[in-house]
Amino acid sequence: MGEKAKISNGVNKDNLSRRTFIRNTSLAAAGTIAGALAGQGCTTSNKSRSGKIDTSKILNYNPKMGYRRLGKTGLIISEVSLGGHGSSVLENRIEVLERAAELGMNYLDTNITGECELYGKALRGNRKNWHIGFASWPQKLTEEYEKELSRERFVREIDGRLKHYKTDMLDIWRPVGATWGQGQTSMPTMLMVSRRVLDMAVEVFEKVRQQGKIRWLGISAHNPKLFRRVLNEYPQFSVIIFPYLFLTEELGGDSLLKLAQEKNVGVIGLKPFGAGTTFGIKPREIHGKVDKNAHILVKKMLQEPRISAVIPGVNTTEQLEENVKGSYEREKPLTSKDKETVRRHAENYHTNLTPEYQWLRNWETV
Repeated sequence: MGEKAKISNGVNKDNLSRRTFIRNTSLAAAGTIAGALAGQGCTTSNKSRSGKIDTSKILNYNPKMGYRRLGKTGLIISEVSLGGHGSSVLENRIEVLERAAELGMNYLDTNITGECELYGKALRGNRKNWHIGFASWPQKLTEEYEKELSRERFVREIDGRLKHYKTDMLDIWRPVGATWGQGQTSMPTMLMVSRRVLDMAVEVFEKVRQQGKIRWLGISAHNPKLFRRVLNEYPQFSVIIFPYLFLTEELGGDSLLKLAQEKNVGVIGLKPFGAGTTFGIKPREIHGKVDKNAHILVKKMLQEPRISAVIPGVNTTEQLEENVKGSYEREKPLTSKDKETVRRHAENYHTNLTPEYQWLRNWETV
């Protein structure tokens, strides 16, 4: 039966157009991916275990740091990377950026507009050490916010980030699939994203990619079901970003990590310490405090090879140094004392998890 006959028999034209669009852009994405992966090894870390990664291709390479391939982007990023949440003081961000680069970090991911503006000022137009990913918050993809979304507004937000960073191109646009803010009242609609909005994000990405503004598409969210939809239906997405805790375990038989690996999609883990509750403190109390066991928790997380990077929140250079130590000591097996430390911090996490962060329990298995 021909396509016209199918349409006349009740198949929705929009759905047919969507399938055609997804198919065509999938072919384009496949070509882009093939180019990105040319000459790249499949090894997930540079630590001379296989020798397959050419370290001369790694941006801001530091031999102490571990680096991993970010899925089909082909980027090789530091397995401990830098996020946007932290101080609102410019001098602090300059200090953090400079120290992070010295430690071998090479991936920076920012979320809200203020973070992008602050880091843009801190970088002063010099991003020689950094691959950069960014969100378009306060735009959120969730169903509660859907009526506020438009292709034009997405493009304006992307152009705004380019201006913040004083550049013509950024690496990864990763719109936000869930976050907390004004107007969000219902947990189910705060977490789910419709196919219509995902289609819109893909269309915008294809436009800005062709214009040379963005290289790859990602998404961050707090809903595991959303990522299964993205991975199974949208090959244009190259990166997924979600909470990955130091105590997270693989969900047997239906693993999100396994699915991402099958689709060759990079995985970045956020909030590894449960927004600070792992250390027995509330998120607002973190500030400059340093827990000298944090590197042990990072080292445990890095035992999972399908995670491209973890991004702990940092306020100070001392916190940076403690987190990075988890990568520097990655080759050392966990001792019985380390395992006891992990167990004790898991108790802290469960005891101190605040009501507004109870949704993190959805990420104790992936």
